Amino acid sequence: MTRAAEAPPAPEDVPAPVEVAADSTQFRNSVALFATGIAVVTMQDGEGGVHGATINSFTSISLDPPTVMISLKPGYAHELISKSGWYGVSVLSKTQQEHSRYFCGTRDSDWHPQFVAGENVPTLFGSLARFECKVIDTITVNDHTLFLARVARCESEDGSPLMFFASTYHQPALGES
Repeated sequence: MTRAAEAPPAPEDVPAPVEVAADSTQFRNSVALFATGIAVVTMQDGEGGVHGATINSFTSISLDPPTVMISLKPGYAHELISKSGWYGVSVLSKTQQEHSRYFCGTRDSDWHPQFVAGENVPTLFGSLARFECKVIDTITVNDHTLFLARVARCESEDGSPLMFFASTYHQPALGES
């Protein structure tokens, strides 16, 4: 005789998820030890100009089709990307520390960066890699929005990257001993 399997009884009291959160200062100090490249995300400002922001949260998601992601807090860059659906990403070279500071809001002189017009959105001249990206999805995670995008166009140049580690800039010389 064969018996039908019985479904397990449903739990009457499902415990609530446990809230786990590291100390914010310790988290910041710890995550700063993850070396990252530095990029500038750019977008049209709707008035014929270019707006940008320095980021270190740029990630390749998929090769087929080419898909990337950036993470932004709410602000002007977030607003412009949300409206247009496009952004550019320029991966900075070791000689572009001034570009990073400029797009962080630290502008010590009358210097202004040069842009490559691009087909859909401008990117920075002289960067190691340049991507023109069309937003395909957004995901809100706490106080940030992840902008997932299809890469419509990209190009690259030889050189070494500008990096950020332990809250300071680093300029590694790749290929040199």
